[in-house]
Amino acid sequence: METERMPSTGQGFKTLQDRKQVLWYDPVLISTFEINLFSPEWLQAEGKLRATSQGRNAAWFIHHDGVDMVLRHYYRGGLIGRVNKDLFLRQPVGKSRAMAEFSLLSWMYEQDLPVPRPVAARFSPVGIFYRADILTQTIPASETLADRLLHAPLDENTWHSVGEAVAKIHGAGVLHSDLNCRNILIDQSSKIWIIDFDKCERRGNGDWRDDNLARLHRSFVKEKTKQASLHWEEADWECFMTGYHKYQKQ
Repeated sequence: METERMPSTGQGFKTLQDRKQVLWYDPVLISTFEINLFSPEWLQAEGKLRATSQGRNAAWFIHHDGVDMVLRHYYRGGLIGRVNKDLFLRQPVGKSRAMAEFSLLSWMYEQDLPVPRPVAARFSPVGIFYRADILTQTIPASETLADRLLHAPLDENTWHSVGEAVAKIHGAGVLHSDLNCRNILIDQSSKIWIIDFDKCERRGNGDWRDDNLARLHRSFVKEKTKQASLHWEEADWECFMTGYHKYQKQ
Protein backbone atom coordinates (compact mmCIF):
# COMPACT_ATOMS: atom_id res chain seq x y z
CA MET A 1 0.00 0.00 0.00
CA GLU A 2 1.29 3.46 -0.92
CA THR A 3 0.24 6.66 0.80
CA GLU A 4 1.09 10.35 0.61
CA ARG A 5 2.81 11.69 3.70
CA MET A 6 4.41 14.92 4.86
CA PRO A 7 7.41 14.61 7.18
CA SER A 8 8.17 17.18 9.82
CA THR A 9 10.33 19.00 7.29
CA GLY A 10 7.31 19.99 5.20
CA GLN A 11 8.67 18.30 2.05
CA GLY A 12 6.30 15.94 0.26
CA PHE A 13 7.25 12.30 0.14
CA LYS A 14 5.59 8.93 -0.26
CA THR A 15 5.40 5.92 2.02
CA LEU A 16 5.38 2.25 1.09
CA GLN A 17 4.52 -0.13 3.91
CA ASP A 18 3.92 -3.81 4.51
CA ARG A 19 4.67 -6.28 7.31
CA LYS A 20 8.35 -6.42 6.46
CA GLN A 21 9.26 -2.77 6.08
CA VAL A 22 8.34 0.89 5.93
CA LEU A 23 9.83 2.96 3.09
CA TRP A 24 9.95 6.71 2.61
CA TYR A 25 10.96 8.08 -0.78
CA ASP A 26 11.06 11.27 -2.81
CA PRO A 27 8.61 10.92 -5.74
CA VAL A 28 10.18 13.89 -7.52
CA LEU A 29 13.39 11.95 -8.00
CA ILE A 30 11.85 8.49 -8.48
CA SER A 31 8.25 8.34 -9.69
CA THR A 32 7.76 4.64 -8.89
CA PHE A 33 10.06 3.27 -6.22
CA GLU A 34 11.81 -0.07 -6.69
CA ILE A 35 12.07 -1.83 -3.32
CA ASN A 36 15.04 -3.87 -4.55
CA LEU A 37 17.16 -0.71 -4.63
CA PHE A 38 17.99 -1.65 -1.04
CA SER A 39 19.40 -5.03 -2.15
CA PRO A 40 23.08 -4.99 -3.26
CA GLU A 41 22.65 -8.49 -4.72
CA TRP A 42 19.75 -7.35 -6.94
CA LEU A 43 21.62 -4.19 -7.92
CA GLN A 44 24.60 -6.29 -8.97
CA ALA A 45 22.46 -8.71 -10.97
CA GLU A 46 20.63 -5.85 -12.75
CA GLY A 47 23.81 -4.00 -13.66
CA LYS A 48 22.86 -0.99 -11.56
CA LEU A 49 25.82 -1.23 -9.20
CA ARG A 50 28.60 1.14 -10.25
CA ALA A 51 31.04 0.82 -7.34
CA THR A 52 31.33 -0.18 -3.70
CA SER A 53 33.13 1.18 -0.66
CA GLN A 54 34.04 -1.32 2.04
CA GLY A 55 34.71 -1.01 5.76
CA ARG A 56 32.45 -0.14 8.65
CA ASN A 57 30.79 2.61 6.58
CA ALA A 58 30.21 0.37 3.57
CA ALA A 59 28.39 2.02 0.67
CA TRP A 60 27.08 0.96 -2.74
CA PHE A 61 27.08 3.47 -5.59
CA ILE A 62 24.22 2.85 -7.99
CA HIS A 63 22.41 4.27 -11.01
CA HIS A 64 18.65 3.89 -11.41
CA ASP A 65 15.97 5.76 -13.31
CA GLY A 66 18.48 8.41 -14.37
CA VAL A 67 19.59 9.10 -10.79
CA ASP A 68 23.03 8.40 -9.30
CA MET A 69 22.70 7.35 -5.66
CA VAL A 70 24.64 5.91 -2.78
CA LEU A 71 23.14 3.18 -0.57
CA ARG A 72 24.20 2.93 3.07
CA HIS A 73 23.20 0.18 5.47
CA TYR A 74 23.36 1.09 9.16
CA TYR A 75 25.84 -1.00 11.13
CA ARG A 76 26.65 -1.20 14.84
CA GLY A 77 30.07 -0.05 15.96
CA GLY A 78 32.37 -0.88 18.86
CA LEU A 79 32.31 -4.11 20.82
CA ILE A 80 28.56 -4.56 20.31
CA GLY A 81 29.09 -4.58 16.56
CA ARG A 82 31.18 -7.73 16.83
CA VAL A 83 28.20 -9.78 17.99
CA ASN A 84 25.32 -7.68 16.62
CA LYS A 85 26.31 -6.02 13.37
CA ASP A 86 23.11 -4.24 12.35
CA LEU A 87 20.17 -4.71 14.75
CA PHE A 88 18.91 -1.70 16.72
CA LEU A 89 16.37 -1.66 19.53
CA ARG A 90 12.97 -1.01 17.98
CA GLN A 91 11.43 2.46 18.29
CA PRO A 92 8.81 4.56 16.46
CA VAL A 93 9.48 4.65 12.72
CA GLY A 94 10.00 8.42 12.58
CA LYS A 95 12.68 8.25 15.27
CA SER A 96 14.59 5.34 13.75
CA ARG A 97 18.09 5.92 12.40
CA ALA A 98 17.36 6.08 8.67
CA MET A 99 14.11 8.04 8.93
CA ALA A 100 15.63 10.57 11.32
CA GLU A 101 18.53 11.16 8.93
CA PHE A 102 16.16 11.31 5.95
CA SER A 103 14.02 13.96 7.69
CA LEU A 104 17.02 16.05 8.74
CA LEU A 105 18.58 15.91 5.27
CA SER A 106 15.25 16.83 3.69
CA TRP A 107 15.00 19.93 5.87
CA MET A 108 18.64 20.87 5.28
CA TYR A 109 18.27 20.40 1.52
CA GLU A 110 15.27 22.75 1.59
CA GLN A 111 17.43 25.32 3.38
CA ASP A 112 19.97 25.13 0.51
CA LEU A 113 22.66 23.77 2.81
CA PRO A 114 25.67 21.92 1.30
CA VAL A 115 24.34 18.39 1.83
CA PRO A 116 23.28 15.56 -0.50
CA ARG A 117 19.60 15.24 -1.38
CA PRO A 118 17.90 12.28 0.33
CA VAL A 119 16.21 9.79 -2.00
CA ALA A 120 14.73 7.10 0.26
CA ALA A 121 14.96 5.46 3.68
CA ARG A 122 13.89 2.05 4.99
CA PHE A 123 12.85 0.74 8.41
CA SER A 124 12.79 -3.08 8.64
CA PRO A 125 11.39 -4.46 11.92
CA VAL A 126 12.85 -7.71 13.29
CA GLY A 127 11.02 -8.66 16.51
CA ILE A 128 12.03 -6.11 19.14
CA PHE A 129 14.75 -4.81 16.81
CA TYR A 130 14.99 -3.16 13.40
CA ARG A 131 17.45 -2.73 10.54
CA ALA A 132 17.85 0.47 8.54
CA ASP A 133 19.03 1.75 5.16
CA ILE A 134 19.20 5.10 3.40
CA LEU A 135 19.65 6.24 -0.19
CA THR A 136 21.01 9.69 -1.03
CA GLN A 137 22.05 11.34 -4.27
CA THR A 138 25.77 11.15 -4.95
CA ILE A 139 27.96 14.24 -5.20
CA PRO A 140 29.43 13.92 -8.73
CA ALA A 141 33.20 13.93 -9.22
CA SER A 142 33.95 14.40 -5.54
CA GLU A 143 36.37 13.01 -2.97
CA THR A 144 36.83 13.33 0.75
CA LEU A 145 38.90 16.19 2.05
CA ALA A 146 41.33 13.65 3.53
CA ASP A 147 41.84 12.02 0.14
CA ARG A 148 42.27 15.34 -1.66
CA LEU A 149 44.90 16.46 0.84
CA LEU A 150 46.96 13.36 0.10
CA HIS A 151 47.43 14.61 -3.46
CA ALA A 152 47.88 18.35 -3.05
CA PRO A 153 47.36 21.23 -0.60
CA LEU A 154 44.27 23.42 -0.73
CA ASP A 155 44.67 27.09 -1.45
CA GLU A 156 43.56 29.75 1.01
CA ASN A 157 40.25 30.47 -0.73
CA THR A 158 39.29 26.79 -0.72
CA TRP A 159 40.01 26.56 3.01
CA HIS A 160 37.75 29.58 3.44
CA SER A 161 35.05 27.68 1.54
CA VAL A 162 35.44 24.67 3.84
CA GLY A 163 35.03 26.94 6.85
CA GLU A 164 32.01 28.59 5.29
CA ALA A 165 30.33 25.22 4.61
CA VAL A 166 30.70 24.16 8.24
CA ALA A 167 29.53 27.60 9.40
CA LYS A 168 26.38 27.22 7.29
CA ILE A 169 25.57 23.92 8.99
CA HIS A 170 26.22 25.38 12.43
CA GLY A 171 24.31 28.54 11.58
CA ALA A 172 21.28 26.38 10.84
CA GLY A 173 21.63 24.85 14.30
CA VAL A 174 22.73 21.41 13.07
CA LEU A 175 25.14 19.36 15.15
CA HIS A 176 27.12 16.89 13.05
CA SER A 177 27.91 14.17 15.57
CA ASP A 178 30.85 12.84 13.53
CA LEU A 179 32.30 15.93 11.85
CA ASN A 180 35.67 14.88 10.43
CA CYS A 181 37.79 15.31 7.32
CA ARG A 182 36.27 12.18 5.75
CA ASN A 183 32.71 13.45 6.02
CA ILE A 184 33.56 16.60 4.08
CA LEU A 185 33.67 16.30 0.29
CA ILE A 186 35.15 18.57 -2.35
CA ASP A 187 33.96 18.32 -5.95
CA GLN A 188 35.73 19.15 -9.21
CA SER A 189 34.61 22.80 -9.03
CA SER A 190 35.99 23.02 -5.45
CA LYS A 191 32.50 23.23 -3.95
CA ILE A 192 32.34 21.82 -0.43
CA TRP A 193 29.74 19.30 0.76
CA ILE A 194 29.08 17.69 4.13
CA ILE A 195 27.76 14.12 4.34
CA ASP A 196 26.73 11.33 6.74
CA PHE A 197 24.21 12.82 9.15
CA ASP A 198 23.45 9.64 11.07
CA LYS A 199 22.68 10.45 14.74
CA CYS A 200 22.87 14.19 14.01
CA GLU A 201 20.32 16.71 15.22
CA ARG A 202 19.17 20.30 15.35
CA ARG A 203 20.10 22.20 18.49
CA GLY A 204 19.73 25.62 20.04
CA ASN A 205 22.43 27.88 21.43
CA GLY A 206 25.29 26.43 23.43
CA ASP A 207 28.94 25.41 23.36
CA TRP A 208 28.31 22.47 21.04
CA ARG A 209 29.63 24.38 18.00
CA ASP A 210 33.06 24.85 19.63
CA ASP A 211 33.11 21.18 20.61
CA ASN A 212 32.19 20.24 17.05
CA LEU A 213 35.02 22.35 15.62
CA ALA A 214 37.46 20.78 18.09
CA ARG A 215 36.36 17.35 16.87
CA LEU A 216 37.03 18.35 13.26
CA HIS A 217 40.44 19.74 14.17
CA ARG A 218 41.36 16.49 15.92
CA SER A 219 40.46 14.57 12.78
CA PHE A 220 43.02 16.54 10.75
CA VAL A 221 45.67 15.98 13.41
CA LYS A 222 44.87 12.27 13.51
CA GLU A 223 44.96 11.96 9.72
CA LYS A 224 48.29 13.80 9.61
CA THR A 225 49.67 11.38 12.20
CA LYS A 226 48.57 8.42 10.09
CA GLN A 227 49.67 9.97 6.77
CA ALA A 228 52.76 12.14 7.17
CA SER A 229 52.44 13.19 3.51
CA LEU A 230 49.03 14.78 4.15
CA HIS A 231 49.07 18.38 2.92
CA TRP A 232 47.71 19.92 6.11
CA GLU A 233 49.27 22.29 8.62
CA GLU A 234 48.01 24.36 11.52
CA ALA A 235 48.11 27.39 9.22
CA ASP A 236 45.43 25.71 7.12
CA TRP A 237 43.21 25.48 10.17
CA GLU A 238 43.63 29.22 10.67
CA CYS A 239 42.44 29.75 7.09
CA PHE A 240 39.50 27.45 7.78
CA MET A 241 38.55 29.47 10.86
CA THR A 242 38.82 32.72 8.89
CA GLY A 243 36.21 31.41 6.46
CA TYR A 244 34.07 30.11 9.32
CA HIS A 245 34.00 33.43 11.18
CA LYS A 246 33.60 35.47 8.00
CA TYR A 247 30.39 33.64 7.17
CA GLN A 248 29.11 34.06 10.74
CA LYS A 249 29.44 37.83 10.44
CA GLN A 250 27.39 38.04 7.25
